[in-house]
Amino acid sequence: MAEPVDLTNLTFARLPARTTPASAHLLAAIKQTEKHTFPSNEAFDFESELKKRTTVLHCVYHTKTNGPELCGYTVYVRSKLMTRIQKVCVAERFRGQGVGKWMVDMVLKELKKAAAGNVDLWVDTARVPARRLYGACGFKEVQMVSNYYSPGRDGIRMERNLEMDA
Repeated sequence: MAEPVDLTNLTFARLPARTTPASAHLLAAIKQTEKHTFPSNEAFDFESELKKRTTVLHCVYHTKTNGPELCGYTVYVRSKLMTRIQKVCVAERFRGQGVGKWMVDMVLKELKKAAAGNVDLWVDTARVPARRLYGACGFKEVQMVSNYYSPGRDGIRMERNLEMDA
């Protein structure tokens, strides 16, 4: 079993960025993780989507002697009325260690600082750990759509209003 990650040593960075060490390496790791984690029909098109100014990619990594190691990433799209979290992915070896919650909390802090109001996301009903994570981050299940992802794969829309936070 791999050594547990120390959450106090994680770095939360927006990509692509000239100021982030090994930005290209981290982006390549994100694309590889995406291929291994999600079905091909749900894979995010980073090449085209990151060109849009409303699409934001953050990664979480820790630095090892041989460079940064990807722990996870998030993608969200921001509009005037709503922010939609498109992707939350924790690299397999870091799951169950609090990285996902830490990462989502960092995204929500950033969005609140930027005066975002409502934040929502969609999750497959079968992804129980993901639903538990989002619930722990203050999201509420507000809508269910049958066959949202594909026949037999229902989706749940979860929402959080950052304006209601104290």
